[in-house]
Amino acid sequence: MGLPMLVVNIRAIYDNAVNAVRACGKAGLELFGVTKAVGGLPAAARAMLSAGAVGIADSRVANLEKLRKSGIGAPLMLLRSPGVQDSRRAVRAADIILVSTLSGIAEISRARDDMDISREIRLIPMVEMGDRREGIMPELLNDVVEAADKLSGVRILGLGANFACFAGAVPTAEKIKYLEELARGLEDRCGAGLVLSAGNSSALSLVLEGKWPRLSYPAHLRVGESILLGWDIMTKEPLPGMRQDAFQFYGEVIEVAKKPSLPDGPVGCNAFNERVRPVDRGCHWRAVVAVGRQDIGAGTLIPVDPGIEVLGTSSDHTVLAVDDAQRSIKVGTQLEFRLDYGGLLGAMTSPYVEKIIRE
Repeated sequence: MGLPMLVVNIRAIYDNAVNAVRACGKAGLELFGVTKAVGGLPAAARAMLSAGAVGIADSRVANLEKLRKSGIGAPLMLLRSPGVQDSRRAVRAADIILVSTLSGIAEISRARDDMDISREIRLIPMVEMGDRREGIMPELLNDVVEAADKLSGVRILGLGANFACFAGAVPTAEKIKYLEELARGLEDRCGAGLVLSAGNSSALSLVLEGKWPRLSYPAHLRVGESILLGWDIMTKEPLPGMRQDAFQFYGEVIEVAKKPSLPDGPVGCNAFNERVRPVDRGCHWRAVVAVGRQDIGAGTLIPVDPGIEVLGTSSDHTVLAVDDAQRSIKVGTQLEFRLDYGGLLGAMTSPYVEKIIRE
């Protein structure tokens, strides 16, 4: 058994997707399952679709290609505007593309024409709603849509919004209603059959708390993290009825020793340009696990064993405080961890992590 290792429980993903789909359905919403944190894993996508998701969304064209090649025939949505070099592949792989610039829309139109594809490419312009990542400023939206309407082979399907991915902007009923108001202003040009891609996992709390507003347009949420990890992404608290055991991560202990807790001599930045401020614990027991940022990216390990605390992670090592561990920790011990979203993303895309898929 290779280590580090990530075990993926497809049944848990399915169970969480069932709960998310059911909750969205009660609010009049459909759901696109998002597979980007699991690298477009076909088994995860099939679980989401079996649970009632109407389609699958991913930010990478390569992942959509993988999903289509695996036999998935459901609608596929590209979450990130394709670069110039990816436009042809995006047009071929995606049924719906989220866009945020007129130049990007023009490139998609050009790629579609060059490839002599007969079907229209459906686009959802993303609106800047406060998270300050991608999105068209609301006051520029009409001009962008008007110009896009003159391009061949592309059709504006609706409007989209994103929350809590960059600046942590919280979705609110007022912001969702504002997105609807913006869509209403496009009806003369785009027709009345618009769709709202009204948010991501962060919006599930509005749904579960009964605060989702009544909308006059069909709408869906793009849900990945809450299905995969079973928590509210704003609070990291478990969502009602959701499982948190879809992923088990294992790392091997390669050193156990009693050491001073504070560094010796002058200190500066570490290898990642961070200034670490360790807590003075005196001389205490520390363990080193053969897991680092090459394995979990910028994510966090959450020990399953009581009494173990993560002190920090470098490129190839994670240092633990094990003074209060409730079992014997020695070289060769395999420790189990949970992962946050960043850790899952890193582990699924790292070539150094063995993946075990249990369906």
